[in-house]
Parts: sequence; C-alpha cells; structure tokens
Amino acid sequence: MTRFILRKNPYEYTKEDFERELIGLEPEIIRQYYVEINGKKFPPKQVIAHILRLGKVEFTTMDAANILRRLGFRLHHLD
Repeated sequence: MTRFILRKNPYEYTKEDFERELIGLEPEIIRQYYVEINGKKFPPKQVIAHILRLGKVEFTTMDAANILRRLGFRLHHLD
C-alpha cells in the first residue's frame, strides 16, 4: 500500500489497484511522457485523473509522475 498526498488530500493505493482500475480504459493521445499499464501506454495525467477522479488541471504532470513512480511504475519519454 502506497500512501501519498495530492493537493492536501491523502490517498492510499497499490500498484494492483491502478492496474485493475485501468482495465478497459482507452489511452488518450500521448504528447511527451507515458506509463505502460496492462500493455497500454497512457499519459500520466490521464491515469491519475481517472483513478483519483480529479480534473487534469488540479495537478501537474510532475505530481502524476511522482505518484506513479512511488507505486512502482516506470515513466517513459515519447521518442
């Protein structure tokens, strides 16, 4: 279980929670960074917005990247 705070709100999730929640979700267009989950490449902000039920303007890509790394995901740069 990974605990983190985003915009003063506490959350607790596992890597498996994220994998389960993204089953069936189609990735949006990748502009610069992506994370691969369940064999699909997702923009980091899409993942965090979907899981935490937040608007994408409520956090930064760096926030999303830090959370995903803490959960054990690896971020990639679009070549």
